[in-house]
Amino acid sequence: MENKHKKRLQSLLLLALVLGFLENGRTALIAPNSQQIFKLQNHVILQELGRDSRGEETGYTFETDLKINSVWSGDEDQLLEVFIGGSKVEASGKARSITQIPDRPFYISLVKGQPEKVIAHTSKDQSLLNLERGIASLLQLRLDASQDEELDVSGLCRVSYDVKSSTKVQKTKRDCSLWDLRVNYHPEEALGVTQQAQETVFYDLSSEGTLLRAESQENHRLNLAAKPDVGSSVKSTLVLQHISQGSEEVKQLELDSLDKTIQSLLEWYRVFELESDVDGMISEIKEQTLEEQLKQSLTELQSGDVGKSSLALAYVKLIPLARISRQEQFEDLLKDNSEVLPQLVDLLGAVQTFDAHNATFGFLYKESETTSEQLDLLEKYLQSLAVATHPDRKIVEHLYGLLGQESTEKHSKLRESVIQTLATLTRQSGLDVEDPLLKEVRSYLLQGLTSKEPTLYIRALQNLQDPATIEALLKHSQTGEAPNLSVAALQALKAFPLGSFNSSHRLQFESIFYQRKRRFDSSARTLALDIILSLRPTQEQLGYLLDYLASNDRQFEIKTYVLQKLRMLAEKCPRFRALFESELVKRTHVNNYNVLAQKGLTTVLTRQLSQAPAFNETLLSTQEVYQGILKRGSVEFLLHAGRSQASSFKLGIYTAGLGSLVGDGDSGEGNDGIPADDEFSEDETVTAGMEISVQGAQLRPLIFFSGQTELMGHVWGGSASDSTPAYQATTLSLDNEHYVILSSGATLHWRVLGARSVDLNGKVGFSLWNRNAQTEIQQNTGSAVLGHLAVGFRYAKLVQDFSIIHEPKLSLNADLDFYSGIKLCMQLQRPEQLLKQTNARSVFLQFVDHPYAKHVRSTHSHKTAGCTFALNQKNNEMCNLIFSNI
Repeated sequence: MENKHKKRLQSLLLLALVLGFLENGRTALIAPNSQQIFKLQNHVILQELGRDSRGEETGYTFETDLKINSVWSGDEDQLLEVFIGGSKVEASGKARSITQIPDRPFYISLVKGQPEKVIAHTSKDQSLLNLERGIASLLQLRLDASQDEELDVSGLCRVSYDVKSSTKVQKTKRDCSLWDLRVNYHPEEALGVTQQAQETVFYDLSSEGTLLRAESQENHRLNLAAKPDVGSSVKSTLVLQHISQGSEEVKQLELDSLDKTIQSLLEWYRVFELESDVDGMISEIKEQTLEEQLKQSLTELQSGDVGKSSLALAYVKLIPLARISRQEQFEDLLKDNSEVLPQLVDLLGAVQTFDAHNATFGFLYKESETTSEQLDLLEKYLQSLAVATHPDRKIVEHLYGLLGQESTEKHSKLRESVIQTLATLTRQSGLDVEDPLLKEVRSYLLQGLTSKEPTLYIRALQNLQDPATIEALLKHSQTGEAPNLSVAALQALKAFPLGSFNSSHRLQFESIFYQRKRRFDSSARTLALDIILSLRPTQEQLGYLLDYLASNDRQFEIKTYVLQKLRMLAEKCPRFRALFESELVKRTHVNNYNVLAQKGLTTVLTRQLSQAPAFNETLLSTQEVYQGILKRGSVEFLLHAGRSQASSFKLGIYTAGLGSLVGDGDSGEGNDGIPADDEFSEDETVTAGMEISVQGAQLRPLIFFSGQTELMGHVWGGSASDSTPAYQATTLSLDNEHYVILSSGATLHWRVLGARSVDLNGKVGFSLWNRNAQTEIQQNTGSAVLGHLAVGFRYAKLVQDFSIIHEPKLSLNADLDFYSGIKLCMQLQRPEQLLKQTNARSVFLQFVDHPYAKHVRSTHSHKTAGCTFALNQKNNEMCNLIFSNI
């Protein structure tokens, strides 16, 4: 305590000593009426992450001489005249003089000793103006620690000062507003980028308090959230070093006030804030048009390339150019490239501009005269647009307006896709709760719940995820009119952010799962359980779930689901595992073989698809079985980044009424005369279909068949036995772009785009004679990530371009034998996959005599071995039985 008191006293004495300069009028960093000579040096280094940093450095150094004249002073105010001269840039030992910087001065006004404005000749040269702001910001030194925020070249920053001695001061800057100027960003953290930034400024003062040296050390690290070893590190050192006192006499501007002095300069000068603006020259796209880039990429954009990384890479290369193209250009491309129209409409959906939207609808939508091929392409465009993270508001308004047109009503599939896309884009737009557009969309969807197609609007509410619609969905989840409405409503609620629910909602989910008021469909119960578990059950609530396993409920498939779900969560979370094990030990009536042995065929599991040095991706598989038939199943791909995760793709299969074709399951065991949960709906229509969700956006479902007549047509005709495409599309997976302003005024531009090209196909074989069925689902995915970073100013620029490509594949085979009893075997396989990463770093000295450029390139790859995933012991036993005679 005594040492702490001494240190605190020393700090106060140092501060008092420094503040003494203020009282004596000697704290001006540039002495009044004087001329001071300084040298300014800015060294910027660009490094790629995840590689040997001892390799060759990519960087540049800018040097210039400054002549600073104090031309007006009064009290604590001052006006400094600054001449820039003898400028040069250097990279890799090559130095070039800069001759284009004009020899006229700029001015810095200081109010109460702090820089407030820059008075410069023009803003046409944004690089020069930002440099002048950076010079002014180095003079910002507050010794009274009266403020914790400062406005300088980097915007509004949190600052803290550490007075080391009467001549040494250290300033730390954090959270500057211009360190993260977001143009585009992904709302899902796992699909975004991570940035770390810090700046420290060291000041050396003379015994009189004038500036001898100011050195800013700045670090910016930018990387993919899902792959932290991919990205860039930028280090900038800005030094203002005092050389000598000038010998020239400084002519004073003889005016009464600082304001009048500044006014006297405004015939030729303008006043600018210290806060910098983005230098657009840094982010300029090379002189190439969208048409030229498309022509170069045509060979990779063919329909046969869907599901390949080459198409995904060509796709992301086109997006930056497409986003600055006009409607007329898009219209010409659509007319002239009919052979790649499916890929073009995917691209235009990712562009997200009103020009691209108008061109697409103008080319494809002819109201009542629209052909089936045009409708398919329009739906494909809407599915790509649904993944958008920053759509133009006018697109959302146009889609909402379409729903009121009579021509849209005639095309049911198009209308449904418009509704689903509208709901998703409304959510992604981040509209205020009082925004009229949000209110109109919400009202339209809620009114649709009373229509003849309530499930359509329930799915749209799932995409909207508006907390104001939770009560309406909860009402439908507990309706007794039709089980499918309850299931759809709970599936929609499961998609909502967890923060949307309160304790009253939890009680209603528990009422559905435990069937406290009435019986519910088994799928509704498992969905309610998913939400309960995601809300992190307490010790008491977990105890109720364990007690349920020993209850007289004869739905063994649901009990199997509960147990597997609890075990899966225990594997993932150590805290939950400890709670689960402690509660299980307390319950001998549950913790025994009779209860915990697997009796159902339902499967819930998660498996690691890939991990570092590849992406950290897992597969979540849920297969809910009823009477030996897959009733509702899903396979979901989850991308992880730290504790956050994002769904990149989800495939769902649902069936109903197929039990009559294969016989009874085990739901009739027991003698209590109570019907199984799903047996109260005896007249259930025979149906099957597929649900697809891309990055959380639910698409219009695909109906395989509806009714026994249609099913038998497939069986006898064999139309489902051939491999059939279920989903083929290329969509945007990463979309991040932002700017950073460095302390020197240099601009950093960072853009990351990613795409996934998916080819999903499947086939089904069904034999009533042999009483067996086979299902095969194959997913081929081509993934590409393209990153671009540029940092610098007009005369020197550093550039890094990186790409990551890989082609993950997955196949699911299911064999069902119902000749004697029911046996179901599922095999999930992943072949070997290769991830390839390329990187190029470049330095450019430009707008100088004899421009200079240098490039450094590297490539490396990583293989992930193929495997067959182990599902569970019950599945292994079934597979052994089915294939025992082969």
